[in-house]
Amino acid sequence: MEASALVNSHPQTINNNPRGASRLPWSVWGIGLLTLALQLIRVLNVHSATGEVPFHSANDRSRWCTIAALAIQGNYEIDDVIELRDPQSRRRTWYTIDLVRHRGQDGQQHYYSSKPPLLPTIFTGVYLSIRQLTGLSIMQDTFAIAKIMLVVVNLIPWIAMWYLLMRLAERENLGTLGLNVLALFLGCGTFLSTFANTLNNHLPAAIAVAVSLWALYQILVLQDAKWWWFAVCGLATSFAAANELPALSWLAAAGGLLIVLYPRQTLTVYAPSLLPVAIAFFLSNYLAHGEWSPAYAHRGLGKQLCTLEELQIELSQATPEQLVASLMKQGIACSTESQLRRGRRDGIFELFDPRSQQRWGLKMDANNQIGVYEWRDWYDYPNSYWTSQRKQGVDRGEPNRGIYIVHCLIGHHGIFSLTPFWCVSLLGAVGIWTHRARGSFLWLQPRLWLMLAITATSCVSIGFYLARPLEDRNYGGVSSGFRWAFWLTPLWVWLAIHGLREIRSKPVWTIVCALLAISLFSANYPWDNPWTSPWIMQLMQHWGWISTT
Repeated sequence: MEASALVNSHPQTINNNPRGASRLPWSVWGIGLLTLALQLIRVLNVHSATGEVPFHSANDRSRWCTIAALAIQGNYEIDDVIELRDPQSRRRTWYTIDLVRHRGQDGQQHYYSSKPPLLPTIFTGVYLSIRQLTGLSIMQDTFAIAKIMLVVVNLIPWIAMWYLLMRLAERENLGTLGLNVLALFLGCGTFLSTFANTLNNHLPAAIAVAVSLWALYQILVLQDAKWWWFAVCGLATSFAAANELPALSWLAAAGGLLIVLYPRQTLTVYAPSLLPVAIAFFLSNYLAHGEWSPAYAHRGLGKQLCTLEELQIELSQATPEQLVASLMKQGIACSTESQLRRGRRDGIFELFDPRSQQRWGLKMDANNQIGVYEWRDWYDYPNSYWTSQRKQGVDRGEPNRGIYIVHCLIGHHGIFSLTPFWCVSLLGAVGIWTHRARGSFLWLQPRLWLMLAITATSCVSIGFYLARPLEDRNYGGVSSGFRWAFWLTPLWVWLAIHGLREIRSKPVWTIVCALLAISLFSANYPWDNPWTSPWIMQLMQHWGWISTT
C-alpha cells in the first residue's frame, strides 16, 4: 500500500483541502472573537490586590523586576527595584520572594530574580521598543506599559496558538459541533487563558509547543518535508524547553520521530536549529549570574575547599573568631569581621565576610570534622522566604507523596478534576490506537507516532514533578492549577480533537458538555488573578477537609 494512502487510512480523516485556506465555520470565528474580547478585558483590567501596581504575585513581579533593572540599569541586579515603595501606602510594591542572592561581577552581594533570564531579557527588548515608539516609561507609566506588554507578548501569541490548533482540528475533519466545543474550550477552558493577564513562562512554552506540533503535522501527516518545517520545529521545541525544563522530553520525542523518518533533514536542519535558543539560554544566564547554570541549580553546597582539622569542636559551638583563624591557616583570606549564621538546611552554617563579600558553607563531615565548602545555595540568605520557618501553605511541601500524586491528578490541583475535558484527550489516544492500520508498517502511521510521542512526553513530564523531593512537592506554589503541566496543553488538545471525532451519540455529547462546563468554571473562577488557589482547594479548606496554613 502507498504511504500516502496509509496516512489517510484513519476513518474520517481525509481533508479535501489539506493545505488550502481556512474553512472554519462562522460560529467558530464568533467564539474566537468572543473569547478574544474577554481576554482583552482581563488584560486591560490588570491590577494587584491593592490596586497599586499591575502585578499579581511574587512570580510575575520577579520577572518585571528583571525587566526594569535591565532596561534602566543595564544589568540583572534587582536590589533597588525590590525596594521601590508606593508613595501613599509605603508598601514595597515591587518586592518579590522569588529571589536569589550571590556575589555579582562588582564583588558585592546582590539580589537577582530566581527565574531563568532568557524570557525577561526578550521581554525587555519588547519594552524598549514600546518605550521608543510611545515614550512611555515602566516607572512612570507602569500600568500602561504592563497592559501593552501583555497584549504583545501574551494575547497576540495566544490568538495565533488558538488559530493554529483550530486549523489542525479542521484538517482532521472535525465536525461543526466538535469545532465549536473545541473553540470554546481553547478560548476559555484551559489555564493558558487564565494566565494571559500575567507574565509567566507557561504560556510562551505552550505556544512554542503548538508551533512545533504544527510543524510536525506538516512533516509527518501531510508529508511536507521542506527544510523550513524542520527549522521551525527545532526552534520551537528548544524555546519550549528553555521555558519549561521537562519540555526537553518533547524536544527529544520530536527529534526521535524525525530522525527515524527523515534522518538527513533532522541532522542537517532540526539539530542545528536547536542551537540558537540553547546558546541564548546559557549566554543570558551567564550575563545575569556569571555562571552557565541557572539559578535553580544552586540550592546546596559547592565543592569542598578544606577541612578544619585543628578545630576539634562541634560546629554549633564554634565562634567566628575560631573559624577565621583556622581558615587563615588554610590559606583562605577571611577578615575578622566575618559573621556566622545558621543555614536553612540542617547542619549547615554560613560564614560571611562583609569585607570581601565572600560566603562559605560549613558542615560536619563523616569524621566529625568541620568541612569548608563553596557557598552555592543562592536561595539561602538572611530573611529568605525559602526556609522551613518562613514558608507558608503549599510552599511547605506535601510530606506524603501518595497524597501529592492524588491531588495533582484528581484532587484540589488535579489535572483531571479541574479540567475534566482532558478525559476527551484520553478517549482520543485510545481512538488512535484502536483505529491504527493493523498489519501495516508502524512508520506509515504518523498519527499513531504522534500519539505515542505525546503520551511518552506527558508521562515523563508529569512523572518528573511527581517524583520531586519534599521541598518541591508544592503544586507549583499558589496557583489556580497544576501549572507545571500547562505547557502540555497543545499536545493534549490534539488528542482531544481525535477524542471528539470518536463521539457518535447525544448522551456522550451531553457528558462532554458537562466536562467542558466544569473546565470553563475552573479556568475563569480566578478571573482577576491566576495566582490564587484552585476553587476545589478553597472549597476543601472551607469545609475543613484540609488545613489553610
